[in-house]
Amino acid sequence: MPNPVPDVETHGIIITDQVGNVLLAPPTKPFKDVYDLAKISRGLSSMITYRDRLRDVLLEDVPVQWNKKCIEYLETKEGVWVSFEDGTQEFCNILVGADRINSPNISIPKHLMDKANKIHGNVLARKTLGTKGDSTFMMIRLIPIKQEQNDEKNEPHYRATLVYSYTSELDNVESEKVKVDDNDPSSVIEHVKRLIRTLRPDCELTNLLLELWDLAPKTIPNDPIKFPFKTYNPIQ
Repeated sequence: MPNPVPDVETHGIIITDQVGNVLLAPPTKPFKDVYDLAKISRGLSSMITYRDRLRDVLLEDVPVQWNKKCIEYLETKEGVWVSFEDGTQEFCNILVGADRINSPNISIPKHLMDKANKIHGNVLARKTLGTKGDSTFMMIRLIPIKQEQNDEKNEPHYRATLVYSYTSELDNVESEKVKVDDNDPSSVIEHVKRLIRTLRPDCELTNLLLELWDLAPKTIPNDPIKFPFKTYNPIQ
C-alpha cells in the first residue's frame, strides 16, 4: 500500500465527457498515509492502492476458510446471516463484498500514461461518460512498477485497472452482430473495443482507450505468479 507521492499524484476522482472535457473534479484534502486519511471526517478523500497488497494485509492474523461459495445473505437488526453452497451458515456484524478481487491489472508504458495524464492530469481515478449510456473507469498509481530483468521493455511501465460499462439493452441490439464468449478473454476484449468504436466519437481520448484495452492480456499467463498479474483471472 504505497503512500501518496507528493506533487506527483492526486488521490481523487475526475469525471470527463467522451472527448475529455472536465465535468466534475471534486476537491480532495491531501494526506500523508492511510492513518492520516482516517482522521479526515469531512469532504471527499480516498486512497488508491493495489488490491492484492491490500488483501494480503487484511489476511494477516485472520482465519480464512477456502472453497466456500456464498449463495445468499439476510440482514437483521442484530447483524447478517450468510448462507453457503455447502449448507453452512455464518453470522456476522459486517459482510464485505470483495467483487472483482481477481480482476486483471494491465501494465501501461510511459508514453501512453503521458497521453492519459495530458487529458486527466495526475488524478488517479478517471471516469469518462459517453452519450449512449456507456462509461469507462480507470484507476492507476503514478509509481513505476518493478519490471522483470528479462522483460524487453525500454521505458517505465505503470499498473492500472480498466473498467468499461454499458446499458444491458445494447446486448440485445448487438447480440445478432457478434457472439461473445465470456470464457474467452480475447472475445470479451474485442467486444469492448468494438463498442468503444461504435459509441464514442473519433478523438484523442477514444484512440487512447482503444490502445489501453489492447494491452489487456488475451489469455491467462503461464506463470500466474509473475507481477503484476499474480491475481489475474480474465473472466472475473
